[in-house]
Amino acid sequence: MAQVISISNHKGGVGKTTSVVNLGAALHQMGKRVLMVDMDPQANLSQSLGVFEPEKSVYSLLRGFCTIDEAMNELEMDLCLIPSELDLSGAELELSMEAGREFILKDHLEKVGDQFDYILIDCPPSLGLLTIN
Repeated sequence: MAQVISISNHKGGVGKTTSVVNLGAALHQMGKRVLMVDMDPQANLSQSLGVFEPEKSVYSLLRGFCTIDEAMNELEMDLCLIPSELDLSGAELELSMEAGREFILKDHLEKVGDQFDYILIDCPPSLGLLTIN
């Protein structure tokens, strides 16, 4: 099972995305299998890694519109990204009445945990449902 590391802070502009990019790159250079998850609707991690308009995203995954395998983008061998998009900003409201909403991402990540050594999560600058997930 992969080690999951969430980078979070309730403030923006403190280096969360930069930390995920650099940590992911360093782990990958060390030969580790890395999955990065962009949980920020601003999608800065996704855009930093060259993914601008994903067909499937973490929003699609949380809403049940795709599987985790469909949401993953392979950037290089053993380096993957589940990108974000602006639609994710509405997910908190859309999921607010769903039972088990705070475990949706965890449940999906458990399905691929044995495929990676590390899962890095870039959280949004808030303490809402997306960060709790």
